[in-house]
Formats: sequence, structure tokens, C-alpha cells
Amino acid sequence: MEFHEFPAKEIGLAKFCKSFKIQLDEIKSIAISPRLALDDQSIFILIIDKSNRIYPIPDHVMRTPGLLDFEEYFGLNSISDEWQKFEYDDHYGKFDKIIYPKEKYWTDLFKNNWKLTIRRLYSWAQPKSFYGTLNKENIG
Repeated sequence: MEFHEFPAKEIGLAKFCKSFKIQLDEIKSIAISPRLALDDQSIFILIIDKSNRIYPIPDHVMRTPGLLDFEEYFGLNSISDEWQKFEYDDHYGKFDKIIYPKEKYWTDLFKNNWKLTIRRLYSWAQPKSFYGTLNKENIG
């Protein structure tokens, strides 16, 4: 899988994510993270590899052929539909839900500890921050 960054001028620095390339068999988990970018609701797709490194993808990929192929390959529900499950107040950096693998569906990606609490405080200023302790029971 290869993700090519969108120009920061096009999507803004709040949603800018760097390009990356990862082998599909290196993907251990996939999660979604609803956030506010200024006043706009947005969502990031989080790819977690076998080394527990997180690769974020901004919502600008929604409904693209590449995302549809990705969803099909991993047997995911539509990420756009999953996003609809969140309320406006859920976009303050407090929810990161696993959507793959299916046996861990809708469990928390991060432990609810002091790191997550700190991230919630500044998520409005840095929506693409994924500071926290990965919940290794859920990403296994």
C-alpha cells in the first residue's frame, strides 16, 4: 500500500500527513480517529504495523477508488459509514476505535490513561496528534 501526501496548502497543516509505503501483510490493525480540525469535523484512518508504528491518513481519501479497494481487501465496513456513528462531541480526541481485525472491532486503540487525557486537552490545536499508550490487548 502506498499513500501519497496531499499538499499542505490543499488540506491545511492540521490534516497534513506524510507519504508512506507499507506492505499489506505488515498491517496489524486499522483504526479510525474522529477529530476537529479548527471547527470542521474530520477523521483520520490509522494504520498500525507489526512494530506498532502508526501511519495516519486524512479524510481526504474518503470515497476514492484507493480507499474502496483498501476497504474491500480488509473486509471493512465503509469508513464513511463508520464515521457517522460518532457525535460532534466525539471529535475532541477521546475516541480511537479499531475497525480491523474484526475480532477487535470497536475496541479502544489507546489505553484510557494520563497520556490520553493530555491529548484531549490539546487535540483542538493539534488534531493529528496520536499521543497515547497503545492498548496492546486490542492490537495484539
